[in-house]
Amino acid sequence: MKELLMREILAYIRERRSVQLPDICSHFEISMSTLRRYISAMCEDGLVEKYYGGVRIRVSRELIPLSHRKLINYDGKLAIGRAAASLVEEGDVIYMDSGSTVGAMAQFLEKREGITVITNNYLVISRLTASSGIQLITLSGEYNQKIFSFLGSRVSELLRTYNVSKAFMGTSGFSLSSGITHSTQQEAAVKRTAVEIAGRVILLADNLKFGTVAPFTYCGIEKLDCLVTDQEPAPDFRKALEGAQVQLQIADAVTEGINS
Repeated sequence: MKELLMREILAYIRERRSVQLPDICSHFEISMSTLRRYISAMCEDGLVEKYYGGVRIRVSRELIPLSHRKLINYDGKLAIGRAAASLVEEGDVIYMDSGSTVGAMAQFLEKREGITVITNNYLVISRLTASSGIQLITLSGEYNQKIFSFLGSRVSELLRTYNVSKAFMGTSGFSLSSGITHSTQQEAAVKRTAVEIAGRVILLADNLKFGTVAPFTYCGIEKLDCLVTDQEPAPDFRKALEGAQVQLQIADAVTEGINS
């Protein structure tokens, strides 16, 4: 219950960029002392920063650990993961990118058969190791504990040796000015390789990523074939997607069938 409320409060702050503390208390019908505890925890995790009388989303070039990012819009990421899994067909050779949203997709593939999954994402690897119907190919590299993924030039080199029919990509930000962006240079390099070699590029991005710009662009909107998200994009994003002929899929909320 506490984690759910914290996610809802964070989404409320994220939507408004900055907000006064009394407004949050009024909206969620909680006490100021309770809110201050939640805000302190979010500040420790690097998600928000306080100012006199209010709180705002922290703007930083530093990467927030994936263990914390998994809590942000958790329900939206599950919905996107299930919708993305529905795009996988028997016989597909897919690449599953790093990140928490792509990681959420893995649980909806566990019982699938006749597909090949190539990944450097430990969340995906740990989910699919027991799936007898899936050929799982892992990309070795240096393990980064903050993002639960393997990185390095070796990962890109190995990835180039495979014929990938569909690449399911994560992102730190999606903006009309900078395209699809990510927080770290190493991850962005692997992502560029995946986009280059894949037959179809499918971006998994929840609504909080729209309008956000991370330091490194790994592809433009014109490189996408499909966007799977959890809410209808703003009109300017919708127009840009249509202009680039990007298929848009809005994920329905997940209400059952979730495995812990």
